[in-house]
Amino acid sequence: MEFGKMRPIEFIAVDIGQEYDLGQNKNSIIMVVHGSANILSTIYQNSKIKTKDMFFLPSDCDAKIESAEKCLLICINLTDELNMFFYLCSNKLQSDVAHKNSIEVLTMNDMVFSYALSLQSYRIKNINDNYLWHLKVKELDYLLKISCSQEELQAFLRMDWSNDFLFSEQVHTYLPEVRSVRQLAEKMNYSYSGFNKRFRRVFNMSAYNWVRNHKAKQVYQDICQTNKSLKEISTNYNFATLSHFNEFCHKNLGCSPSEIRRKNRTKQYL
Repeated sequence: MEFGKMRPIEFIAVDIGQEYDLGQNKNSIIMVVHGSANILSTIYQNSKIKTKDMFFLPSDCDAKIESAEKCLLICINLTDELNMFFYLCSNKLQSDVAHKNSIEVLTMNDMVFSYALSLQSYRIKNINDNYLWHLKVKELDYLLKISCSQEELQAFLRMDWSNDFLFSEQVHTYLPEVRSVRQLAEKMNYSYSGFNKRFRRVFNMSAYNWVRNHKAKQVYQDICQTNKSLKEISTNYNFATLSHFNEFCHKNLGCSPSEIRRKNRTKQYL
């Protein structure tokens, strides 16, 4: 399995019979350049995908790819411009669309598939330029507007809109800047009670529990998968002191950050 970390465009190669976790913090469009697979989700109904398919993946979606054959996928992480485009598109026809608890798969037309192949050609030539990737995301915005009908674009979004992906996107955007749910509510211009009510409707759990679990997951990944110092990680996640950071890790991850890092490195060398 290969995961090329190129933002805002990423390439995912999954070998036959393997799974790849699509859990993420950004709204994305996933394009299938080659292969076939199943989308497995605890939130949405399972779907099948094949070459030339694409689907919209909300930031709060719990989903995995299970490959039926070797797959190459391209993940387009939506910019603010594309997020707003999809949000406006969904609102135009939302009253006419039945809510569905499934990920909708759309077949790429020739123009959009040629776009996907152009991204793959850059990858093969080892072109890794963030400025270029940002331009290509803007190009996708343009191509979708001129080559797809509004009904086709709407198909991306025919899932349970109680999840309100714009609200979800704002939560993920502002979360790194705050220390508490109350601060997050203020940042998003909600009353504390109003924010918690909407948060529970969108994420299906309390804001406190979700923020704690999300923060614990991100902290764990930084401890185990980066070379950042523990002090830097503590600062990045707005802990007031290293003591508070240690206490958080003990309570939510079972041991101190230094113990987590040591155990992870020990496993790597076994």
